[in-house]
Order: sequence, then structure tokens, then C-alpha cells
Amino acid sequence: MNFTLFGYPKTGKTTLFNILSGAQADPSAYDGRREAHEHISAVPDARLDRLAGLYPDRRKVAAAIDFIDLAGTNYGEVKTGTFLNALRKADVLIHIVRGFRDERIPHAKPSIDPAGDIRAMEDELLLSDLLSIEQRLEKLDKELKKAKSPEGEKEQNLLLRLKLQAEGGIPLRIFSWTEAEEKAVRAFAFLSQKPILHLLNFDESDIPRLAEIEKELGAAIPGTTVLAACGRIEREIQEIGDPAEKAAFLAEYGLLEPTPARFFRAAVGLMDLVFFYTIGKDEVRAWPIRRHSSALRAAGAIHTDIEKGFIRAEVVTGDELFRQGSWQAAKDKGALRLEGRDYTVQDGDVIFFRFAP
Repeated sequence: MNFTLFGYPKTGKTTLFNILSGAQADPSAYDGRREAHEHISAVPDARLDRLAGLYPDRRKVAAAIDFIDLAGTNYGEVKTGTFLNALRKADVLIHIVRGFRDERIPHAKPSIDPAGDIRAMEDELLLSDLLSIEQRLEKLDKELKKAKSPEGEKEQNLLLRLKLQAEGGIPLRIFSWTEAEEKAVRAFAFLSQKPILHLLNFDESDIPRLAEIEKELGAAIPGTTVLAACGRIEREIQEIGDPAEKAAFLAEYGLLEPTPARFFRAAVGLMDLVFFYTIGKDEVRAWPIRRHSSALRAAGAIHTDIEKGFIRAEVVTGDELFRQGSWQAAKDKGALRLEGRDYTVQDGDVIFFRFAP
């Protein structure tokens, strides 16, 4: 999974990148540079930890997130910016928004305005999509004048509907997509269609108001998630080695839960993911998959050969497996179910796939 952090300059983006990913990137390294930082992190997963505890001789493999930290993008430059392709490759966009006040750190606008910056960025993403739609419609129009094509006409009709919505200022993630329509436009990688989390970076003095800020701005921005944090304080606390001391500082500042824990929960919800698990000869592994996915699709997430040769899925819920203590015990107690390719995978399922090589 690719989570890309982006935003306007001087928002504290790299500080939050370090907090979320566990990286040690130097925020000052971006002054005058355009390179991105990258760090791969494991998704925190208490169920996987517990499952691995049942099989201590096997390697634990968590789902991974590839965090990308892009340099700041100037106002109005997203549609033509250097990082446009990087944004299109993202599975989730993490927009870092400045809420802190610090005269030593210049801001491109006269005042700090998180709500205004969110609206400006949403407009830029939508404008980028509108340009892509108009370019494709222009090309399609020429093609259809030369030769009629039912598929071309169908694409044209869909793009015209998307163009109308984009011109109305409504992000494409709000569009009522059918599965076929989503597949038809996948190659465009529309930015306003992607899941987006607006992560606001506030001052220490704003900590008592963070929940209120999230509620207020979240209600104003449909189809997105808004989280508020204090990057400077959380980075300092994160560097404390002693867990008890770290917890004491969090409590002292009124931070009931660290931002990474809230972030991962929100990101999984944004992507509408569930997790299933496998127990192999050498490893226990977590697999993220879209909610409502079939057993056949889950098999394909592991390997296309398993999907092609799918015979059946042996399934036990994680709770039942923990209750019985092992796969074999669950099988002996009749807790395993045999499911076909159309079975809808549930969050927490532990699955063994039978397939013909």
C-alpha cells in the first residue's frame, strides 16, 4: 500500500512523516531540494501479534505501507507539478495542512487558514482531473468522427458525466460509481477519486481543541477523513525510549492516543479494508483486502496461481482459533468451514486455500 504525504510548503510534513512511519528523515533536507523520502512500515496489528504468539517458530509478516514524503508544492502547481505522477500512484493521499503559528517559519499566505488550504488543495486535485478528462474527450471526439465505436461512445458518455461533476466542484470520489465504470477509468488514476486524509498540524496550545477541530472540519468536507495532531510535541514524545515515561507525557499533554494509532485506524477505514490471515510452514501473515471481497479474490491477493487453481477455502474465525489454541485443535473441534470461491471474506478470518497447481 502506498501512502503519499503531500501539501504546501512549511506545513511540518516531514515531521509527521517521521511520526507515522518511524523514519528519521531530516526536515531541513528539503530546503531547495525536490527529492522524496520513502520508508516502509508495518501496519500495527494486534491480531497478527496474537496469532504469531501461537506459532513462535514462524516468521511474523505484517501488511506493509510504503510511506512517500514529497517536497512541498506551491499554491496552484499541483496540476502541473513535478510530483503529479507520484500522487497518481498513491493508494491513499495524506494532505498535510498547517495549523501552527510560528513567525520563524514563513507561510505563503497572509494568515494561517487550515480550512482554506484544504479547499484550495481539493480544488487543485479536481482541476487536475478536469484537465485529464478534457484532454481525453478531445481525443475521443476526433476518433469517433473517423469511426463509430460502441466502446468509445460509452467512454465518452461516462467522461461527459464526470466532466459535469468536476465543473460543479464535486470531487470524483463522491460519484456514484458502478464496478464497470471504476474499471473503465482506472488508468486515469483521478486524484479527486482517491481516498484522502487531511492531517492538520497544530500548536501545543491547540491540543485541547483537536477533537473539536476534527469534527468541525470533517463535517465540512464530504468523503474525506480529517485528523488533527501536534507534530512537534508528538515527535519529541516519540523519541522517549521508556514506554511508561512516554505514556506519562502523552497523558500530561492530554493526548489520549498517539497519532499513529488513530491514523492507521482511519486509513484502513478510508480504504474500506479488512484483514485475513494465513498460517504457512515458515510464516504467519496478514493480508489486507477490500471489504466484501470473495475468497477467490483473496486467493489472488496471495498468488495468481492459487486464484487460477482455486478448489476451496478452509476458514476459521480468528476468535475461534484463539479459543481453540491451534489450527489442528480448531479442525478437530469442527470449527473449520469449507467455503467456495464466492464466499465473502470477513475481517479476522484465518484461511487455508486448497488449489490445483
